[in-house]
Amino acid sequence: MISLKKFKVTIPYFDSGTKKEHTVDFFIDAKDSAGAVKAAREKFELYEKSSHASWVRIIRDDGIKVEEK
Repeated sequence: MISLKKFKVTIPYFDSGTKKEHTVDFFIDAKDSAGAVKAAREKFELYEKSSHASWVRIIRDDGIKVEEK
């Protein structure tokens, strides 16, 4: 059985409406940091699709941070 670890994934993004940069944190259980980033990106995209904002949120890939908790 694979043991899952807890990760905090911080995703920086900016929105096309205000052009301001923001960050969002996700706490993910995954076997490694790559899996945690993938799961966090999926959660981000689900949130982005479910919100009814008139602007688009764009992830800044070079700023994603992962910490094991």
